[in-house]
Amino acid sequence: MKALGPNYRISFVGEDGRQSERISGRHFRLDHRCLSEFFYSKLPPLLDDLLRISTSVYVIDRLMKRCQKENGRTWPRRLRVSVEVLEPEFWSSKQVCMALTSCLEFVSGDCCWEFQFEKDCRTQIDDEKAFLEYTNPFGSDEPLVCLYSGGLDSAAGLVRRITACPGRPIIPVTVWHQSRQRKLVRQQFQAIKHKYRADFSPVIVKALMVSGSKAQKEERSQRCRSFLFTAVGGVVAAMQGTQTVEVFESGIGAINLPLMAGMVGSKATRSSHPKFLRLMSSLVTLAAGRKINYHLPFMDQTKGEMVKALAETGLEKLACATMSCVHYPLRERNKQCGICPACILRQQAMIVAGIREPRGTYKYNPFGPSRLVDRIPEKGLRFLKAFLMQVAHLSVLDTQADLPRRLRRHLFGSGIMGHGESPHLVIELLRQYRDEWLTIAAEGKKRGWHWASLLSPTMVANQGGLTHASA
Repeated sequence: MKALGPNYRISFVGEDGRQSERISGRHFRLDHRCLSEFFYSKLPPLLDDLLRISTSVYVIDRLMKRCQKENGRTWPRRLRVSVEVLEPEFWSSKQVCMALTSCLEFVSGDCCWEFQFEKDCRTQIDDEKAFLEYTNPFGSDEPLVCLYSGGLDSAAGLVRRITACPGRPIIPVTVWHQSRQRKLVRQQFQAIKHKYRADFSPVIVKALMVSGSKAQKEERSQRCRSFLFTAVGGVVAAMQGTQTVEVFESGIGAINLPLMAGMVGSKATRSSHPKFLRLMSSLVTLAAGRKINYHLPFMDQTKGEMVKALAETGLEKLACATMSCVHYPLRERNKQCGICPACILRQQAMIVAGIREPRGTYKYNPFGPSRLVDRIPEKGLRFLKAFLMQVAHLSVLDTQADLPRRLRRHLFGSGIMGHGESPHLVIELLRQYRDEWLTIAAEGKKRGWHWASLLSPTMVANQGGLTHASA
């Protein structure tokens, strides 16, 4: 098998004290080669190291399972990691090591990532002159570098940016670990290119686990996947000479209000959390030697508002071709479950946008015909009920002059907002999100969705109807 990148060794120790070792090229791979080929240049040592470290973190996060507490919650992990890199002195410096560990501990919910960096004496460092001689093929036009996962927000965000900046070159960055994901992303790019004749130069990078633990023995949360994804996007921006990496996530997804008590730490994804992106900006800026920012251009919009762009431009089929399910792909006829938080938020956004999804899109459809809704097991409705409880809590935004204590704690305590910063825009965003749900619930009562009655009648009394609902 052709090598996809450098061979280097990583070792790690978890809570049980046992040391494990993996070798790049034998146990896992990241396709460094496709990045070098894209830029016709070798990666400079520090960016090569950033890819090594982020890939190692991704692998370790998958292999080191979190221990369960008696109440079902998971312990934060303490991990000691050693990685062979080209510039160990740089990564061992106090400033850089603190930037790295702060970023990882925040996004993973772990209490400690302790790093040791060893010199890779087998890989020869190329002259950085090759990096400096890279010729920008886009001329004077600065390309838009963005992360692209193949999900609904990615597709909607990309279309919004194309229509806002027609003719601007675009470099969408994808890191895939399933062949289905790569195929899905390529199909989406073809649909968008056909519609807009957009100037696309996608970077699609493979991240592969070759051997090791079986899938069912891996850690399910895998919170560090986003660390690898954003690191690759940062490397692309640094090589291109672009300052900004755009992240297509709605404001609701970025804020990610906890649905249930205990959905914090590793229980809550922080892949697009504003604080995580600020921490990544600091880390990648150090490695790149130039300013790199991660930007959320749709922070003021709900997912439904973002998806409307696909409906308004005739790309409903593209919206339906995206995948959002936490459990995707299901090993069944249906590839999305319909009842995980991601599926529920996806369906809510599709209804707001007026997009009807094909029958059979979901295994369970809480927004479908009432006879099918009644067949959903009670346990399968727990996340939907949590969303409704969240909506009920947001009702106070119209009656209180200040933020509710619970919401304030989340916004300021988790670093979404800084102290002294006005919450006005966030309040307006959450009101819009709440009203979208209330409109759906009002229509749901007419259609016989029994779960819609869980919201107070006074909350939904003045909400209008919907133009479409899921088939």
